[in-house]
Amino acid sequence: MNLVYLDHAATSWPKPREILDAARDASVHAGGNPGRGAHPLSDAASGLLYSAREEAASFFGGIPERTVFTSGATCSLNIAIRGLVRPGDHILFDNLVHNAVLRPIRALEAAGLCTSDFYDASGSDGELMESLRAKAGPRTRLVIATHQSNICSRILPIREIGRFCRERGLLFVVDAAQSGGHLPISLPEDGIDALCLPGHKGLMGLPGVGLLLLSDRARCDPLLFGGAGIRSEDPGMPEELPERLEAGTLPLPAIASVAAGIRLIRKTGLDAIRRHEEKLSALFAEGIGRMGRYRIAGESRGGVVSILHETVSPAAIGTCLAEQGICVRTGYHCAPLAHRTLGTEKQGTVRVSFGLSNTAQDIERILNVLNEIDEF
Repeated sequence: MNLVYLDHAATSWPKPREILDAARDASVHAGGNPGRGAHPLSDAASGLLYSAREEAASFFGGIPERTVFTSGATCSLNIAIRGLVRPGDHILFDNLVHNAVLRPIRALEAAGLCTSDFYDASGSDGELMESLRAKAGPRTRLVIATHQSNICSRILPIREIGRFCRERGLLFVVDAAQSGGHLPISLPEDGIDALCLPGHKGLMGLPGVGLLLLSDRARCDPLLFGGAGIRSEDPGMPEELPERLEAGTLPLPAIASVAAGIRLIRKTGLDAIRRHEEKLSALFAEGIGRMGRYRIAGESRGGVVSILHETVSPAAIGTCLAEQGICVRTGYHCAPLAHRTLGTEKQGTVRVSFGLSNTAQDIERILNVLNEIDEF
């Protein structure tokens, strides 16, 4: 059975040959541990690692020395949130957040270290900014934004939010788990202090690596402690970035694959990728609109579209699709607050998410199965 993969919001698949080749070459030719030796393989690993930092920093408007590799977007967000907050601080976040944002905040609150509130992202950009201004107070230190929802295609105006944060002297954290590699992002132009994203989604790399890019304003305490390759005699983590936040051995093949993914995105063009995804989303939304008992939850102009059926549960729809070789995600997508915001908290949704490898024929196949379910 030929698979139709429409779950790119979870991870990209299939991985392009350039990504797999880069990971293999790193394993073969740079198989040493970067910063842990003076032999040729370690030197090659160190060179590859710094080259990957330069690639990512250049792509997102950052600085190589302040470009940190983590185990994933969840780790990056935990480092940013837990590492930037000080006792007594107030945090503001949007009501479309993923649990990778919500749970670290709730843990800090439970420990009595901070307070928090959400600003409303369910309306227009202007209404969002009004909500943010109303909620920001004298103890607010950190503002967090979900650049693009992982349930629908709602895109937050991060440049406007970043400008507001600069005016108020607030730190700005962006969760780019769904937007990295799909939308243009620039640390200086968007006023971002901590950009958090995975390597395995829009950047098309292998799982196991994430990125945390920090502005020169962001003084982030470490989340993990251990070997950093420098200052081994010191009892604490080194002050220098990126080593301060990179305890332990880094997943170099995965990092190499992310660098290759960024090069592939540059070659293809962000605009071309976005246009391709928007075309597929429009085809899908148009097809759903012709069916009687489906509805789309939230926005559908980007690469993520969630649907519900009047009588058939998301789980049952997902099972029917899987039996036909169509891969989607069903349920709550680790974002319960977002589901409450969208009014889909009872059963979640069927999430369909597109990538560069998808075609109009893929949309035709899923629509045919969904139509059979609708007519049953």
